Amino acid sequence: MHRILRRLVAPLAAGLFGLLASTPALSADPGVFDDRIVLGGVMPQTGPPSLIGKAAVIALRVWEKDVNARGGIHGRKIELRVEEDGYVPQRSVQAIKKLIDVDKVFAVIGTSGSSHLVAMMPTIEEAQIPAINFAAVAGAHFNPPRKTVFNIGATYCQEISAVMKHLIATRKLQAAKFALIYQDDDFGADVKCGYDAALKAAGISSVADIPYKRGAKDFSAEILAVQKAGASFVLVGGIITETATMLKEIQKNGMNVMRLAAHPSHLGPVLQLAGSAADGLLVADYVPPITDTETQGIGRLNALAYKYLSADDVKAMNRYSLTASVAGMLLESALQACGRNLTRACLVQKLEQTKNFQSDGIMAPLSFGPNIRQSGTRPLLLKANVATGKFERASDFLADK
Repeated sequence: MHRILRRLVAPLAAGLFGLLASTPALSADPGVFDDRIVLGGVMPQTGPPSLIGKAAVIALRVWEKDVNARGGIHGRKIELRVEEDGYVPQRSVQAIKKLIDVDKVFAVIGTSGSSHLVAMMPTIEEAQIPAINFAAVAGAHFNPPRKTVFNIGATYCQEISAVMKHLIATRKLQAAKFALIYQDDDFGADVKCGYDAALKAAGISSVADIPYKRGAKDFSAEILAVQKAGASFVLVGGIITETATMLKEIQKNGMNVMRLAAHPSHLGPVLQLAGSAADGLLVADYVPPITDTETQGIGRLNALAYKYLSADDVKAMNRYSLTASVAGMLLESALQACGRNLTRACLVQKLEQTKNFQSDGIMAPLSFGPNIRQSGTRPLLLKANVATGKFERASDFLADK
């Protein structure tokens, strides 16, 4: 009789346990279940911007698999849901609303591009959902500080300013003639901000500030203008194809100039498109090259990527994989600190209390505070080596200015 009862009760008990595990934990915030934590992200996965989004999501998937293989967060597995926005701000808003209203995610890791996060900000603030931005940081993301939004990395203005000050001081460029070619949008304005700040600090005047229309393909006129101005230092304010085209035009004109670019140009396609014209290009960034074998955190990420992903996925990784990896480490640390009694309020509090968080050398230490929602701003200098097809470190992390 007892044996028969056990046979009847056992399936019912198992079903009840499964039902409880798949429902939200008692009094928990959305996205927190007894057996898992549901997180969301918004990143471009199609078109040219997918070069950024896919590399970032690859690293987040590696982090997800690694956390779960280690037993999760206090017994809860990570479940990451990524929405594609096509790098269109209106679609970014639709994506974040779906993650919050339909998928009921607990927190957001990955918020697409700069203007895209600005567009999503009202929805994020209304829901008071914790969010970590690691792809593109702009002043509007943290000034004024947004309670639940944490940004890791420097703005273009910050990284260009710090790196140019470093170059002027260490390479004795006080007598150099500086020129800037910049895109006529928010990206270009931020690049120009850093350029202007560095020259002002050094008491140097620019010999040429030349804007170009977004999507431009021909830079012969702009390069000729900086050549006629006698420039010996050119800040090429392009992204990928623009930077490559400018470099080739500089080479074509036989110009012997120091060339600097912002971190979007720290991608393999720049070297592939520009060929020999890219050799020696300096790039301001706040993460080392993904091929840097001296950085412990990069070595660990690469090893995990080979363990969990296909060779094609590993090949698609780039600098945005590194910033995503740091975001994952930071989020994991804060989630662990909250224990089993996980709430959004606790997560925000633990992120805010972050002091000198180490990412095994991928970024400078991270710290936040009650009114501090940006960290990891210390940049470093990279240099293109066409012979090896790689970017190499040309400095350590520079001191905060």
